[in-house]
Amino acid sequence: MTARAALLMDASTGKILFQKEADLRLPPASTTKVVTAILALESGRKLSDSIAVSKEATRVPASKLYLRPGQNVPIEELLYGIMLASANDASVVLAEGISGSVERFTEQMTKKAHNIGATNSHFTNPHGLTAPDHYSTARDLAVIFRYAMRNALFREIVQTKFSSVSTTAVVKKKVVPRRISVRNHNRLLWDFDGAIGGKTGYTVAAQKCFVGAVQRNGVTLIVAILGARDQWGDTRRLLEHGFENYETLKTAPPSGRSAAGEQQVGLRGARISTAILPSDDQKPRLLDGGYVLQIASFRERDRAEDFSRQVSEKGFETFVEPTPLGRGAMAYRVKVGPYVDLLAAQESAQEIFSKSGHRALILPAQSTSGNPG
Repeated sequence: MTARAALLMDASTGKILFQKEADLRLPPASTTKVVTAILALESGRKLSDSIAVSKEATRVPASKLYLRPGQNVPIEELLYGIMLASANDASVVLAEGISGSVERFTEQMTKKAHNIGATNSHFTNPHGLTAPDHYSTARDLAVIFRYAMRNALFREIVQTKFSSVSTTAVVKKKVVPRRISVRNHNRLLWDFDGAIGGKTGYTVAAQKCFVGAVQRNGVTLIVAILGARDQWGDTRRLLEHGFENYETLKTAPPSGRSAAGEQQVGLRGARISTAILPSDDQKPRLLDGGYVLQIASFRERDRAEDFSRQVSEKGFETFVEPTPLGRGAMAYRVKVGPYVDLLAAQESAQEIFSKSGHRALILPAQSTSGNPG
């Protein structure tokens, strides 16, 4: 491990499977934006509400969307900008628009982190650029990301590979639209089996950072890496170690102290999607109902239907499942199945990957609407 600090967590239980300097306070770089997204999603504002871009927001250093003063950007679009493109200017726009000022927003960030159990963190900006008294730990980041993955729109955003951010500006009394293409910085989405989302980070002081989740065969692991030279090598090695030794690690005596956040986060377990974090009392029921494969998720129905047709032409029975994400947002998920047993689902997922290059998530059938037609 080249990382100064690292932690591997069983997302279902909060049990720590591996840790290295897990409570060492370090600069978290842009993994900070996970907390920014949480506050925006829980602010009570409509996702369609637009926020005006200030001059101060445009002056923040890159990476950014290069927004312009006077542009108006919906909250949902800003969320895609910060979580896919790690846009620092979009982070400031969110902070100013939701709390009135960056200072007030960052106070709320720290308070929120402490409330969910990440008590060893302190934030002074919404983007993660190096600043005095701005720090977190590998343990806290895992606790924060575990909490964030309970939000349906957050999950949808962090597993999106490509999208675009829509903005508007008034030019000569006319509203002029602009679209900015964004690409997810999380390499695991392209080449690591079961990746379901994450957030990268880098500054000279922080070095390379990452927090994210991977799901295989009904097991979801959360990994947090801080201060790494070999970010993706460390991440992959730690995740493979977790999956290969999962049964041994999950029954081993706990090592290190138990994070308060692991217990606090668990209090809200009934509200977690069963596709991400099934509770123990749900598992027998889920196993009885079979499985489906989720291949992709889109924000637009027509794109989902086009993709579904492409996959079905390769011999798979696909369907598009509309899924409400809350606050008027919708996702359109392309799925295959259902399958009676896990082995059949795994074999089909492998066949889909070999024929199309698309990696499928294996989900309990009950997490769908139950009506593929």
